[in-house]
Amino acid sequence: MSEQGAGAPAADIEGPAFPVLVKVLAGVLMAAVLVYGLRSLDDLAAERRTWPFMLFALLLMAIAAWCFVWILKSRTRISSTHLHQTWWSDKKVAIGDITQTRLILVPGLTWLIAPRLVVRTRGPGSTTFHAAEPHLIAAFARLSLGLPALADE
Repeated sequence: MSEQGAGAPAADIEGPAFPVLVKVLAGVLMAAVLVYGLRSLDDLAAERRTWPFMLFALLLMAIAAWCFVWILKSRTRISSTHLHQTWWSDKKVAIGDITQTRLILVPGLTWLIAPRLVVRTRGPGSTTFHAAEPHLIAAFARLSLGLPALADE
């Protein structure tokens, strides 16, 4: 028998939102963009007309870097009442408000393409949650089948 006792709710499930390889590939792409930008800097600085373009490119690089940091830091948590994923603006949905789910998963490629659960709620729009670990993916699958995300033990 588990330490929680009979009828006790299962513990929250938490893990990284993106697989390690996605994080590595994002890092490689960020490094490539940075190297290309630095190599182009001298040519672009020579022309005065390119300053607006350079400012725009720096802004895009800053946005890409911000996304990269959150790819590295983002975590997904499932409790008996909510789905939550950290991001620059955290995503949180009450399980009781979910009206439709769609699990997007490419079998055999979960190490490269982060499985995701797209949920529609009573309000407008949808929210996407990513998962990198098998126990989170299993909880996503349970939700997509209309079962409780956390199995009672």
